[in-house]
Amino acid sequence: MSTTPTTHDDNRNRSWTQEMVLEEIKNWKAAAKPLYSHHMRQNFQELLAAGIRYFGSWRQAVEAAGIPYDEVRKYRAWSKDRIVQTVQKLHAEGADLSFRGMMLSKYAPMVYAAIRPNHFGSWKHALTAAGLAAEEIYRYKSWEDDNILVEIQKLNEQGADLSSKKMDETANSLIATARRRFGSWGEAVKRAGLDYDQIRRRKRWTTDAIAREIRALHDEGVPLTSTEVRQKNPALFAAACKQRFFGSWVNAVKAAHDLPALKA
Repeated sequence: MSTTPTTHDDNRNRSWTQEMVLEEIKNWKAAAKPLYSHHMRQNFQELLAAGIRYFGSWRQAVEAAGIPYDEVRKYRAWSKDRIVQTVQKLHAEGADLSFRGMMLSKYAPMVYAAIRPNHFGSWKHALTAAGLAAEEIYRYKSWEDDNILVEIQKLNEQGADLSSKKMDETANSLIATARRRFGSWGEAVKRAGLDYDQIRRRKRWTTDAIAREIRALHDEGVPLTSTEVRQKNPALFAAACKQRFFGSWVNAVKAAHDLPALKA
């Protein structure tokens, strides 16, 4: 008896019998190939259909071959806590966590477990339970390369910290997608027309740092109008207008004016 599973094409026009179904299931088991129904539907639909036709269900076909179905239904081992931990780990690694992406991966059994009523009921709810924003994951996944670059430029204009460390904390889905598309976050930033070396050296904004930067612009003869500064130094302008700093550009300029260099 052969222990080598036949291929999908070998069985396209095959006439199945009960004995042939059982033999093929055992062959797949011996070859350590997954036997859960989703995998069979994608990789050996003819065997799945024959098993259901002769034995009433795929589970009954597998058990008739002497294989406990609990060993096959891997998603039984996926507890809610394990799902959450695995999703968080995959997110940190930059994996594609969209429903389609996960269903095409080796984690399909986990997705099946997650969407069961006694677990999370849907993949979106599973992502939420893991502390992730499903909308962001699907948003960046569906974007073309140019859209990603535009988003990076937009964040830069808003004064966002575009260092990889900060982006991993605040926009993980964007940086993960950019890494997959461009090879690295630095390369994506470069393709967006920005100097990543300068971004990595960018100091963290404080009220004092903002005021001194405004003073430096004044010393260079740059008009301190909101329009001019927004064009010359968008990161400074955005930081100054944040509520935790000055709340507006006018307030920031007033604070900078109190520095000795501007009073003179």
